[in-house]
Amino acid sequence: PLLQPPAHGMIVASRRKRWVVAISVLLVDDHELIRQGLRRAFERDGDFEVAGEAGSLADARRLLTLLSPDVVILDVRLPDGNGLEACRKVRADFPEIGIVILTMYAGDDQLFEALEAGASAFVPKNAPSEDVVAAARHASSSPGCQTPSAKTSTGL
Repeated sequence: PLLQPPAHGMIVASRRKRWVVAISVLLVDDHELIRQGLRRAFERDGDFEVAGEAGSLADARRLLTLLSPDVVILDVRLPDGNGLEACRKVRADFPEIGIVILTMYAGDDQLFEALEAGASAFVPKNAPSEDVVAAARHASSSPGCQTPSAKTSTGL
């Protein structure tokens, strides 16, 4: 019988007639250096495939529709808009996509705003890259649920 690839994710390879699927990620940050570092972190992990990169919300909107990634890593501050407002829109339009908010403003107010906007996870930019990868893994499996670590760190 013909093998059919899974409907979700990107096919990395076929091993012994079993499909190996990577979690597809869209990186949205206006700093190329941040995007490059995140790309390397996801590539090192092996479970992820960076499907695309965007430096603005306009590019992110176009790529979301075109690529249908499993997870979006979304900066809060972008040159053409607010990442939290974009998070609300993504959650409304694409409820199956995990959303990781990435920001250099890591106070409780920002965390609560991100969770209220529908983020699956919230990671400060000064966190180790492994934290972003772990948050993306969680977001891919439970897009509508916040990370337990985010809840614990705020006393929820």
